[in-house]
Parts: sequence; C-alpha cells; structure tokens
Amino acid sequence: MAEPYASPRWSGLAIDLLIHVVHLLELPEALAFRAVCPLWRSASTAAAGVPRTRQTPWLVSLVTDPLPRDKQSRDPSVSSQFLNMLDKKTYQVSFPQGKGKAVALCGASQGWLVVANELSDLILYDPFAMTTIPLPPITGFSKCIQGVYADGDATHDVVSPGMAFYDKLVLSGSPFAAAGAIALVVHTSGKQLSFARVGSGAGSSRSPSWPLLTSIVQSDDRDSFADIVHHSRAGTRFYALTIKGLLVSFTFSPGRNKAKREVIIAKDDDQDVVTRYLVSTPWAHLLQIRVILDKDRKNGVTVQIDRVDLKSRTLVGLAPAEALRGYAVFLGQNSPGVLSTDTFPKLRPDCIYFTTPRLRNEITYENRYNRWRSGVKVYDLKKQTLEPEFPWRGESYGPASNPLEVWFTPSQLPYSTFSASLPSLDDSH
Repeated sequence: MAEPYASPRWSGLAIDLLIHVVHLLELPEALAFRAVCPLWRSASTAAAGVPRTRQTPWLVSLVTDPLPRDKQSRDPSVSSQFLNMLDKKTYQVSFPQGKGKAVALCGASQGWLVVANELSDLILYDPFAMTTIPLPPITGFSKCIQGVYADGDATHDVVSPGMAFYDKLVLSGSPFAAAGAIALVVHTSGKQLSFARVGSGAGSSRSPSWPLLTSIVQSDDRDSFADIVHHSRAGTRFYALTIKGLLVSFTFSPGRNKAKREVIIAKDDDQDVVTRYLVSTPWAHLLQIRVILDKDRKNGVTVQIDRVDLKSRTLVGLAPAEALRGYAVFLGQNSPGVLSTDTFPKLRPDCIYFTTPRLRNEITYENRYNRWRSGVKVYDLKKQTLEPEFPWRGESYGPASNPLEVWFTPSQLPYSTFSASLPSLDDSH
C-alpha cells in the first residue's frame, strides 16, 4: 500500500514562487501575505520595487486625523490612506516604524512613493512590501537649506521644511538595478532642480548629497518648473518643462556627476497657462499637456496636447479626441500613469485624471474664472469638460496650500521597457 502524500507546507515554497505570488496581489492581500511568517515577509521584501502584474491606480493621501481604536490596523501609527480607483474602496496603511512620521507626499515613480519625513528627509517607500530606501538628507542640498539637529531624532528652529521644500521627484528606473537610478527633484517653489544617484545594485553608487543641476534666475520671478519626466530609449535622460514653455533635456552618463543640458523648445510665454505636464507614452511619444484658463467655458479651463518632435525640436498639435489613443492618464506629482482602458474598463477613455496641481501659475490658478480648485478632477478630451471625480475629504487649497494626494501605480514601467521593441521613433535622442 502506497504511503499517503504529506500535507503541503506553504511555508516551504521556493522564494521565487512566493515573489511571483506577491506580484499578483492587490494592496490588502499583499500586506496580509507579508504578515503570515518570516519567509513570506522575506519574499515580500525581495519583491520591493519590482514591476508588478497588477497596475491598479491608487489615490494616496496622508491621514491627518488618528483613526478610532476599533478601526486601527495592527500597527496604530496609520499614516496614509489608499483609495482604489477601480472599486473606490479605501485602505489605511501605516508608514514603517523607525523612519519618522510622514509629513508630505512628494511624488510617485517607478513603483515607489516619495515621502518626506519629520526630519524633512526624502524616503522611497514601497507600500506593498513595506520597504523603504532613504535618499540623501535635506542638508545635502547645495546652498539651499540648513537643518538644525539634536540627538539625531528631532529638527529644531525650522517648521517641517519638508512640507514645502520639495515639489516633485521622479526616478530614472529601479533603485535595485545593477547601475542604480537617478532621482531628479524639483524644489524651492519650482525654481531649482537637483539630483542624486540612488540604488543598492552591485554596480550602483549612492550620492551623499543633492548636487544642484540648474535653477531659474531670480529675475525671472514669473517662471518656474512645471514638470519633469524621464523619457529615454536608452540611457538616462530627463526632460524639464517650465510654466513659460521652456523645454530642456538633461542627459546623465555613468560615473559622471554632471549632466549634458540641451534646450529643446524655447519659451512661448503663454500668459493664460495654468500649468503644464510632460507625458511619456507607451507608443514612445513625448507629449506636452497644457491647462489653459478659458473664460468662455463653464469649467474655466481648456486642455491642449502637443507631441514634442525631438528631431525638429518643435511642437505638433494633436486633436484632443485622438491624442491619448483611448488611454486614461493620471497626472500630478507622480510620474504620469498611462493606462489602457481595455485592461481597466472602469477608467474613462481619452480622459485625464488630475490631482490638485502643486507646480502652477498662481495668477491664472487663482483667477476667479478658474473652476479647477480642490479635490480630484477628470477632464474629458472629447467633451472638453472638467468634472470632479470625487471630493477628497472636502479639502480646499489656497495659494500657499500643498496637495494632500498623489497618484500611485505599482507597476509603472520605465519608458525603455515598453519602447525597446518599437521599430522606429521620431526621437533622435
């Protein structure tokens, strides 16, 4: 008589199989998976920062008020709220202990949230794996700010500068790649760009500071950076766009602490621009999206989209109804999320989901005709309408207020991943 098979031991599964399972899970299941046992926790940590099968868009907000005891998670230090854009369910997620209280969300890129802690230092945070990567401290910015520290765990004589100092951060790729990644940050009210090398790969190097890349001269007080994006077929190239329309590229070479700077598009200085965005698309185009004050429309704004022709260094106007090819785009402090509405039919095709803009022209933003104020908005390119997707805790933002929410797509892939197989591009870069 054959011996009966022993009961399978889930804790004995190979770690590469466990990592694959983690990539199939949504946020609540991934956190529950991590809590099962030490091996599964290790698999969850090993999956950090790796593109995931699920690309569900999330709206992430800091939680400012403590939850009632009966609604607190196992870790009572809840610091963020995740809203699933597909089923509209919310989940409370705690920031890992020992990293300081989160005081601001400063972006989302390559599957990482960018968080400023109570020491005003930036940290990359993978909420699925509860993994963090510290970035150089705020005192590493050249001629920008001085922090006064005591006992290594408190900041004095300053009031949470991390809440106002950082505007947006994007990554060139995974920090776990062999060569690491470049982190590019807009800071000081959109006036300056700095960068750092981050990563833990065998060939990567980590910067101890934030070298200044470029700044907008103080005499040009009406201009500032509106957006930055990583867009490169190969190598590390970023594009930076100002409110007045100046588009500049920065190319980083391995081992060099400087970047090659090139002007791609000169300023157009459109006085009615509220803000601008850059979008790197799955079909390998670089788009400029302009939000323009329009007094003749009920919603007060019009959205126009141009393709950046990098060969001729010109803008090519696109018909609004055709510009996004049926995709939905998520814009804000995050790297743009460009998601297929065939994959996610609950998303609206040819629509742009906006969070409250942080980098903006304050004159036009505060204009009485502008209806783009608080909460999350969706702009339908075909109907040319701006509608509230839903109010976010009923918050309203004034000129000095910071957005509380940021878009997060767990498996946002770098441009080079989806463009490698394309036969031809209009991109000479």
